[in-house]
Amino acid sequence: MEFSIDQFEQIVEGIEKKLDELRVDIDSTPKIVSSAVDHWWVNDAMEAAIRWCGDKIVEFATWVIDTIVDLLKGVAAPIYLAVTSYDWLSIRGDASQVASNVDPVVLKSSSEWQGAAQFAYRNAATAHNAAAKRISDIGKDAAVALGASAAAGLVFYAGILAVAVKAAVAVTTALGGIASGVFSWAGVALIAEEAIADPAMITALVAGITAVLGAQVTSLLALKATATGNEIWPGGKWPDASTSTFDNGTRLDGTAEWSVKSV
Repeated sequence: MEFSIDQFEQIVEGIEKKLDELRVDIDSTPKIVSSAVDHWWVNDAMEAAIRWCGDKIVEFATWVIDTIVDLLKGVAAPIYLAVTSYDWLSIRGDASQVASNVDPVVLKSSSEWQGAAQFAYRNAATAHNAAAKRISDIGKDAAVALGASAAAGLVFYAGILAVAVKAAVAVTTALGGIASGVFSWAGVALIAEEAIADPAMITALVAGITAVLGAQVTSLLALKATATGNEIWPGGKWPDASTSTFDNGTRLDGTAEWSVKSV
């Protein structure tokens, strides 16, 4: 799934909206319960059941809010990962352009020179081309890993939104039943069902995103190994230009090390 900042922001706004609805429901529950039991035909057993149901509604809604608010602490991560992924794609583009520019196969100058300079320059260009290609590969792999992590974050919070929507519907339905003046155990059952299903959904979502991020951590470790490979970075640095090997500009013996081929 491709990450979309606009879509992600809409999901987060949806979550916050549902949390606000649940907070309103919590605040209105005591008044709804008091109104429901304030009837001559409500006996003690019914009153106790209605008040118990009201308490369970508040307890459940509070748990949903606290849990989701805690999960929202990492809500900025997917956007940060996506933006960083785009940065690495830009690095990949620049590095691939450098690799193309110094490719000894297409360099015109390497075919125009002769002597030691030609071979030294071709060898240096080959090393620089390989180094630039390595940076390009690192940029691509980093972008893919970060992009996958961002997409996983989007899926995760979309799932959290689904939980918030289901919970809000359950609470509203249960309160509606109480407010109607006809106590129904169906409302209590609905809350009980959500109290079981929602934690299971959240646990599954956490497990899912943990698995995805775990795979990306493995990819990033492999990426670090690639980035530190000294076969491309002699001595841990950019390949030397080797200009010291053809610094003789004299024409002794007929040909300078750096001379240009005659036409």
